[in-house]
Parts: sequence; structure tokens; C-alpha cells
Amino acid sequence: MSSPALKNTSAGTGASTALGGHGPSKVGEHTVVVTDKVPVDIHYVPHLDQVWIVCWRGREDRGTKTIQIIRDASQKKKHHTVHPEPVDGHFDLVSGLFIPPTQDLGHGWKYGYVVHTNQRGMYKLDLQAMKYIKTVDLTPYNCAPKTADFSTLGGFAILECREPITDRPTGQVVLDYLTDTVLSHKTALFGQPHVSPDSRHVVTLERTNNSVIIVAQQITENGLRFLFDVKTTLQIGDITFFPSRTTHNYDLYASSSTKEDILFVNLADGKVEMITGIGRSMDPMVAEWGNTNRPISSAGVFGTYMVTTANEAIFVINGKTRTVNCEIGSTVHPRMVVWAKAP
Repeated sequence: MSSPALKNTSAGTGASTALGGHGPSKVGEHTVVVTDKVPVDIHYVPHLDQVWIVCWRGREDRGTKTIQIIRDASQKKKHHTVHPEPVDGHFDLVSGLFIPPTQDLGHGWKYGYVVHTNQRGMYKLDLQAMKYIKTVDLTPYNCAPKTADFSTLGGFAILECREPITDRPTGQVVLDYLTDTVLSHKTALFGQPHVSPDSRHVVTLERTNNSVIIVAQQITENGLRFLFDVKTTLQIGDITFFPSRTTHNYDLYASSSTKEDILFVNLADGKVEMITGIGRSMDPMVAEWGNTNRPISSAGVFGTYMVTTANEAIFVINGKTRTVNCEIGSTVHPRMVVWAKAP
């Protein structure tokens, strides 16, 4: 299997996670693996065959979480979870886990980062050894990282920074992934960074009460270079990158959390178009565990389609023609879409 599929199957005082494979506790073709309370976020590391799980302490995100790992995840064996090496004897002070995703270049990332509650900095993590190897001090930048993404080109970690306690945005920090040297700090660039699968662009979404500013930067070996920004009153629910039909790069598609639209942004020239008729979105109160009410997902570098959700349907969009291909109805409150590679 190319990657195991996990899902939260319980959210009470204990929790279990369904994992592809075989073992003594089967549910259909899945093995039930016991985790800490309320597993809500997962990362699969293909070259290490590990699944990293972030667990909340309850039904609400109180800011402190735990991390667990399932090793040899795709093997047909009885699976169990382990905790990474604790920091100062604590397993449960985690506020965020940042693991680089697999990108088009197929680079096997060696390190991840863990953020602890209200700390200006990160702990660097050796993924294979599951041990912390150093502390990255970001105090000079008043940076408690909230989100992060990674670029294979140049070897950068791009951080969305917030101030501890007040949660005030303090800008975007770019780190050298190997040395953890701060290469730049843009104090006026706020929002979550998203790196395209080819590591050529980083798109940052700055959300306000009435609008969203989409900032596009080009990734070079020397750092990030501003290209353009787009301001829209469309409330963005989720974004995905799709192979461009005019260049060898990717373009951006953004779903609306309130309207029946998808926004298209050409990352080569900033051109904007709208795809309409995507159906009424799901009530945001129905979306749980910090997820969006309108996820959107691309089939990848060789795919033709994207999938997004509506209140009671799934829409398949042709990314090459930028039109709705079909609607799959009778699906109440679809919360997640994932493209699975056939074995």
C-alpha cells in the first residue's frame, strides 16, 4: 500500500485509530490501534513507513496535546503506538507538530519540529530515531510557530509566527532546514504558508473579518521573492495546488466556505477566475476537530480532477477545463476528501 488510511473512531475518554493492515483486532480489513485521547491529526512518512498522530486531551483544543508514532505502518503485523522521547519529562505539552510532506522531488525528509505551548521556538526532531536533537530559539523574532510548511528547493522551513498568550501575529520566518538559521523575518506578512508540490511557490493566506489576502512568493535557492498578492472577499475554506495547463508549474484553487464558488489563481501571472455552481457549503459548526467545512483536494501531478464537498454532495471538478465534471449526491455532511493510490 502506498500510504495507510487512518480515521478517528472514538472521541470519548479513550480513542482508537483504524489502520490498514492485519492483526488480532480486525474491523473489516483494518486493525484497531489504541491511541491517546482524541486523535485528530495524522502524518505519514513514506520513506520511514511511520504514522505520526497528534492527540488532543479532550473534545476541545486546549493547547496541550500528545504525539504518538506507529512504526512499520504498512506491514502486516500487530501494531501499537509509542511516544517520542519526552522533553523535560513531559509528553503532553505539545501545541503543534510540523512534519514535511512528500513533494514532487520525492525527497525523504530527516527532521520534523515540535512546538510546546507558549514557547518562542521549536524542538527539532530526528524522525527515524524519534528523538529531539536540538532547540531552535526564536525569541529574537517573538515567534511561537503556529503553522509551517517546507520547501525541497533551497531547503527551507517557512513558519507562521504568533506571539505567546496574546496570539498576535508577528510575521513570517524562513529557516534553513539543515542549520536552523533564520534567513528572513517578514514582520508584515501574516497567515498560513502553503508550498506548492514542486517547491516553486509559497502561497500565504492572511485572513481578516471581511476578506482574505493571498500572497504569492517565488522560492529560489537564496530565499523567497514576492510576486503578487490577491485580495478577495471570498472567505476561503481550503486550498489545493493543481498542475498548470500553460506552464510547468502549479496553479492555486481555493474553495469558498460560504459561497458556491472556487477561486482560481494563476501563479505565473496572478490572473484570477471563478468556478461557480459548487453547491451550498456545510454549516461550519458541523466541521469538527479544527477542520474546514469545505475541503478541496487535487489528484496530483498526473491527475485531471479535483474533489470538493458541499452540504449534501461531493463535486468533481475538471482542473484542465475548470468546470464541474459531476456531482455525487446523497452524501450528508462529507467532512474529508482523500485521493488514494490503487495498489
